[in-house]
Amino acid sequence: MILSTDISSHFEQIMAFKGRLSSKKFPEDTNEDKQMILNMCIYASDHANPCKSAIMYFKWMAAEMEEYFQQGDIEKKLDYTITPFFDRTTCNPFKYQIGYIDVIVEPLFNTW
Repeated sequence: MILSTDISSHFEQIMAFKGRLSSKKFPEDTNEDKQMILNMCIYASDHANPCKSAIMYFKWMAAEMEEYFQQGDIEKKLDYTITPFFDRTTCNPFKYQIGYIDVIVEPLFNTW
């Protein structure tokens, strides 16, 4: 289930879930449907911060961005390619969050 939180499979997960939702038999009493629902619950909770009150959301956003920036600092120090949006000198956290909400959060919760 933890692998279901991997953002690299976001679009595949959303499309698979939409496909199952379109079935008149969903959810069936199968392990596959139960697992899909559990995976989507975990995935949705992992991306639910923008759905919280503004105070809580900005608190968590700041902590999350700092974590990304620290990783970017380490990548820069080791002369690695810095992961997109993890460079504190070039990333605007607010623009990043707008894109994150538009591309990840909104489609996820519209499907859910």
